[in-house]
Amino acid sequence: MIELAVDYVTFILNVMGALIVIYGSLQAFVKVLKIEFKSKKKFHPYENVKRTYVQKLILALDFFVASDLLRLVAQPTMDEIILIALIVVIRTVLNYSLSKEIHLHEE
Repeated sequence: MIELAVDYVTFILNVMGALIVIYGSLQAFVKVLKIEFKSKKKFHPYENVKRTYVQKLILALDFFVASDLLRLVAQPTMDEIILIALIVVIRTVLNYSLSKEIHLHEE
């Protein structure tokens, strides 16, 4: 019973993360198109678009990591622990590097 509930919750968290990625991608795409068609400059500053897009990706990664951790609590086999630990480490490193990218553009 608990495993079924965890499966539903992890599925919902993954869907929420995917929706955030899709929304952020569409939003960034529309902003880039607006910049391209409205601006007469040869060089276009995309830092603001990039910053908001990366913020959406970081938020989505948080949902994915939460889903992985919840799955780990429900199914603690050694193979599952190793696999989820690797996924969480990769996502955390990605999250850190994206956060660092945001802070570089803020300065």
